[in-house]
Amino acid sequence: MGSLDTLRRAGPGCRLLAVALALALAACGGGGSNNNDTNNTLADVTFANGQFVTAGKSGRLFTSSDGEKFKSQDSNVEDTIALNGCSGGPGLFVVVGDVGTIISSTDGVTWQSEVSGVNVSLQAAIFDRGVIVAVGYQGTILTSTDGHVWTPRASGTASALHGIGTGPLGFVAVGDDGTVVTSADGLTWEVAVSNTQETLYGVTFGAGVYVFVGANGVVGRATDPHLWASARQALPTLQDIAFANEEFVVVALFGSLYTTPDAVTFTTQVSSTQNDLRAVAFGNGHWVAVGVDGVVRKSTDAITWQN
Repeated sequence: MGSLDTLRRAGPGCRLLAVALALALAACGGGGSNNNDTNNTLADVTFANGQFVTAGKSGRLFTSSDGEKFKSQDSNVEDTIALNGCSGGPGLFVVVGDVGTIISSTDGVTWQSEVSGVNVSLQAAIFDRGVIVAVGYQGTILTSTDGHVWTPRASGTASALHGIGTGPLGFVAVGDDGTVVTSADGLTWEVAVSNTQETLYGVTFGAGVYVFVGANGVVGRATDPHLWASARQALPTLQDIAFANEEFVVVALFGSLYTTPDAVTFTTQVSSTQNDLRAVAFGNGHWVAVGVDGVVRKSTDAITWQN
């Protein structure tokens, strides 16, 4: 189960939910990790170039072709550094982490360190429009065309940025206190109106709308990423969101996992873990969700999940 800090992030009323979920899932054998030695907290997961890549605390990094059996890879990162964000594009993976850490790989097996030029915690990255964009604390935004040479960009905010997504109108990055910044090309950024003060953790595009998720069950929707309609759902803190096969999948604290076709009506799915889920991705016909204590859950339909 999560730490005291996790419970504080969960917001009012969620402590009782945490207890209820823990009791229910303990009864059905939930919790713990799978058998892949992914026993450190996993912060993010991505699918590209035919494989999943997931990474987390202590510089740990794993790859899998099927989302079920993960193999540990040498990240060449010190075990005091947390890896926070994974992304992939044609022929390349990029993983970002604390103290400005950026590593890259062409195959997911051999990784090399890159010079980011910053010393802040980098939280997420994404490939699109021929550019790689990484975001992090203090409003940091970096871009690269090859994963090796990185250029700082003015974000228009000093708030920590935790997540980044992309859609037909460009990039959206989200972070502390409801911060949303947008860019058509990844190079020039401007602040948008989110209509929430909650911390935002994940953002994606699907079903014709951009959607962000965050603390205390906040969900925002926008067809124009400069202006959002947001509302708090009766859900715990939502950590990540992804879209595939006409369905959004959302992962959250306490092993909570939801599906929704429109980011308006949410259906609870059974993850069989009470560990916080931090990230979710789709690839090769499979959904993969990862989280605290190395938990990994896999599904082909986003409804039935297994470890």
